[in-house]
Amino acid sequence: MTMSARTAEREQALYDAFQQFNLASEQLTGSYQQLQSQIVQLNDEQSSVCDERLRQLVEKEHVANRLAGLLEALPAAVVVLDSNSRVVDFNQAAEMLLGLPLEGECWSAVWENIRQRVERDASLDGTTPLPANGCLLSITERNLEHEAGRILVLVDVTETRQLQERLNHQERLSAMGEMAAQLAHQIRTPLSSALLYTSHLSRSDIDAAQRQCFSERLRSRLQHVERQINDMLSFAKNGVSSVEPVLLSSLLNEFVLNSELQLDAAGATVVLHDATDGSANVLGNRDALLGALNNLMMNALEHGATCIEVTLAHVNSDQERASIRVKDNGTGVPVDLQDHLFEPFFTTRSDGTGLGLAVVQNVLLHHQGEVKLEQTPEPGATFLLSLPLAHEENSSQMLAGQLHVRRIQ
Repeated sequence: MTMSARTAEREQALYDAFQQFNLASEQLTGSYQQLQSQIVQLNDEQSSVCDERLRQLVEKEHVANRLAGLLEALPAAVVVLDSNSRVVDFNQAAEMLLGLPLEGECWSAVWENIRQRVERDASLDGTTPLPANGCLLSITERNLEHEAGRILVLVDVTETRQLQERLNHQERLSAMGEMAAQLAHQIRTPLSSALLYTSHLSRSDIDAAQRQCFSERLRSRLQHVERQINDMLSFAKNGVSSVEPVLLSSLLNEFVLNSELQLDAAGATVVLHDATDGSANVLGNRDALLGALNNLMMNALEHGATCIEVTLAHVNSDQERASIRVKDNGTGVPVDLQDHLFEPFFTTRSDGTGLGLAVVQNVLLHHQGEVKLEQTPEPGATFLLSLPLAHEENSSQMLAGQLHVRRIQ
């Protein structure tokens, strides 16, 4: 190949390389421009996202400030607990209400402190100043939705409870006034009979058998008057006064023992069944519970019962409640009267006050229990009483705070 031919070939190769270089340069320039455009777009998007995030943060801060203001303005005390039940937040009302250091404290320790102060500060007349200023607390507890922990809302319901008790007292006084005329007539009738039998006893011309008969009738009339007065007083006193641990098996044995004379006079018997281990214990008023059982027995006898079965058992397997079933073989309760059984002053007897079963319900309600008429295929009536059990480990705590502190879940 000649020199000129090689030179031409080299020139062509250089020209081709230059063309490729130009093409690559144009491609790089285009890519760089696209990259620059994407960078500008990303910067704009980032700026927009930052602005939106900043706006959201400002809005959340405003909401947080508003909620904090509302929290502090709430008259109710609010306490926030973490997953370990430690206080992580609270408002000023909580600090003022409890009068205790709260920041970082375990809530169980705070409540134990309150309980100890209840026991220490109890006054001689039976009242208890709680917890820092003598108030009655209602505590509502809820789990937090988006994180582990709980929120407690504590409300001072002292004034509300006092007003409610005052209203209940006024209602009972009104109810007593409503039955005053009826009682006057009902008490006057057996008293007149009692006076008549007393005059007969003073006669010298009656024999021993007649004297015994008049004595029995006199005692019966006086017992009837006593029963009416006791029903009235129990209803007026709200059914409960002082409280103490009451062993139910012992209570039922005492009830059967105290009822022997009335049962013998009526020719009736009581059969007692204890399906518990003998440790069923409740916190309540022994006399009030005995009175409620006696009212159920008298109700059965007045309706012709000759056999009354009383069964003590646990309501379910967790043994948190006990039941007392009182079943008789009397005439039972007509269907059209069952809805009115526990109404005060409702009675189908001309000499009744209509307070016997009302007193039973009143007593059970004030023991956080209930009473109801069971529907059974057997003749007679069956009443079921249910009461919350007080276990040994928490009886002392319930005694200390039961009149003034209620934890509402």
